[in-house]
Amino acid sequence: MSAPLAQQGTGFGLGLRTVHYADFLAAPQPVDWLEVITDNYLVDGGKPLQVLDSLRRDYPMAMHGVAMSIGAAGGVDVDYLKQVKTLAQRIEPLWVSDHLCWIGPGPEQLHDLYPLPYTDEAARHVVAQIRRAQDLLGRRLVVENVSSYLDYQASQHSEWQFLSHVAQEADCLLLVDVNNIYVSSVNHGFDPLHYLHALPAQRVQQIHLAGHSNEGTHIVDTHDHPVAPEVWALYREARRLFGPVAAMIERDADIPPLPVLLAELQLAREHAAAADTMAPQPAPSASVSLPLREPTAPSLKSAQRQLADYVLSASGDATAATALLRQGPGAAPQRRLQIYHHAYRARLSEALADTFAKTNLFMGSDLFDELARHYAVEQPPLSRSLNRYGASFPVALATRYPQNPELHELAQLDWDLRTRFDGADAAALDAPSAQADAANQWLQRPSPLHPSLCLRPIQTNVVAVWNAIAADAEVPAQHLLEQPTELVVWRKDLQPHFQSIDAAQAQFLRALQAGQSITSACAELAGSPVLEDPAQLSQWLQAWLEEGWLRAA
Repeated sequence: MSAPLAQQGTGFGLGLRTVHYADFLAAPQPVDWLEVITDNYLVDGGKPLQVLDSLRRDYPMAMHGVAMSIGAAGGVDVDYLKQVKTLAQRIEPLWVSDHLCWIGPGPEQLHDLYPLPYTDEAARHVVAQIRRAQDLLGRRLVVENVSSYLDYQASQHSEWQFLSHVAQEADCLLLVDVNNIYVSSVNHGFDPLHYLHALPAQRVQQIHLAGHSNEGTHIVDTHDHPVAPEVWALYREARRLFGPVAAMIERDADIPPLPVLLAELQLAREHAAAADTMAPQPAPSASVSLPLREPTAPSLKSAQRQLADYVLSASGDATAATALLRQGPGAAPQRRLQIYHHAYRARLSEALADTFAKTNLFMGSDLFDELARHYAVEQPPLSRSLNRYGASFPVALATRYPQNPELHELAQLDWDLRTRFDGADAAALDAPSAQADAANQWLQRPSPLHPSLCLRPIQTNVVAVWNAIAADAEVPAQHLLEQPTELVVWRKDLQPHFQSIDAAQAQFLRALQAGQSITSACAELAGSPVLEDPAQLSQWLQAWLEEGWLRAA
């Protein structure tokens, strides 16, 4: 065996999920390291990054992305890579990984891990993109094999030949997901041991362990079950072949309490210990690595466009996309395509339901899911991160339900609260600091409002509706307000808040948003209905300082 290029001996880790934040913050946990989903932390600030900074002091971390889209025909997104690099500079990860796949043809980003045709064109392209990413990141990239449900007619070689070739030519490292190997082996009818034995052991940096769902004719990589016995067996062989490389358990749905995952992680340690005592096994007769040959067409760009058009189509006509595929064991190609067709809608519906949580409860999950799936087709994501997907969803609701203004106002409040949660960090001006400013310079500062603060006009009792849903109380009847009212949404102490205010205070705040200072706005509005009583400004300023509506210098 060649000398390892990858780092070994880093132990056993878990994927960090928000439901376990409190556990990790409260007390030390028996894990050697944590893997964080890169894309969840490509935000400007707020609680997610604060938690990451806190936990990073106690646990080594690895960054694992789902949106680099190394295999997209349009190439990697440099701006996205710069965001990844900034996060890496912040938390100094053990390594940075992503998947050997594409998530969209561009401009649409379908946010699923689509496999590549294993062709010479695809290999050249992927190698170039990995090299480009590594140059920008300033480090070797760790590339993961994905599970797949389709096999391209154009493929000339096996997945393990393709992956090995790419790793060697791009000089990258590998994240071997043994669950994905098992899932694909069942779906495509190959021996998973052939796959393992063909990989360059010296480049294996990490191993993923996860659960899956057996659908009879195929297996789906769902990450919502414990690790299956067959996957444990494959892990033992991987441990024997690759040595003490880092291993971890992924769980992304039906996430159990942390002690349950810790018990499963202990199983991983036990399987690793058993593998370390295993006698060497003869390698199965594996395919010989051959030079990659030219495909017969279509091009990578054309194939990805055809698959994306099918996934986004309302009709579900798979004729063109099916022609790209090879018949495999089990489910027919059209049935395999439907997995991606349904998964796209389900994934974005889930993302919207999370962002618009109160709207989802108000409408009912069935109606919301129907609208969310329609929205996913009409307005596919254009960004490689889903953190801001759904910005125009309130407008879509207003267009569809013009007689129900409370609906889009509720969705807009959901959106504003979510975007305040992880918006840019900025210090707020407090009363002691303002009093200590003998020259009252804070009164002359242009645009003095805290950057998290936004104003929204409302015409319904949406505040009462939102509060009732949050308290799991009876939702009041919706009605129009008698007086014009505006809603202020902002972040205070890492938590988003909102408050309704009258039209006069809102007009003064809008003057500040437009760039005026408190002094200049006061001079302009003095004597108008906005500031009929000079004492009113004093009351406003006191409240603004208490609530953190003004920014520090």
